[in-house]
Amino acid sequence: MEELNTEPKDKCRETNESNLETKPGLLIINNYLNQINPDLQDVQSDIKEVVGKQKLLIDAMLKENEELSNLLNESEVQNMFSSIKHCHGQLIELKKKLMFLHKKTMTLEKRANVLRVAKQREALQREHQKESMLVREQELISKQT
Repeated sequence: MEELNTEPKDKCRETNESNLETKPGLLIINNYLNQINPDLQDVQSDIKEVVGKQKLLIDAMLKENEELSNLLNESEVQNMFSSIKHCHGQLIELKKKLMFLHKKTMTLEKRANVLRVAKQREALQREHQKESMLVREQELISKQT
């Protein structure tokens, strides 16, 4: 941004009185410029400060990007990332296998429970048949005597 020219204030003071009398608008413009000039200089200095800070931030960001790209280009980092990807893949496979084994275990447990209940029923039926056979035998023995 171009610096504001402060010459109009000084030139207007140096102009002779006859010139001001012939141009009354020049006096009004001179007063207006005298009022605005300090504000414009403050704004100009603020803008210069902001631009300077922006340049510093941009330089810092470029340095950080350069350092990061240098780090990513190193072979050790690349090897580490490839090993991390490999291990992650192995973990996913292991998780899938564990989920499959869990599902299979649950179905086997259900089958085992069904078989256990069936065996208990069979055992109860056998016990009941034995008792009924004993009762029948005792009835037959008691009838014979």
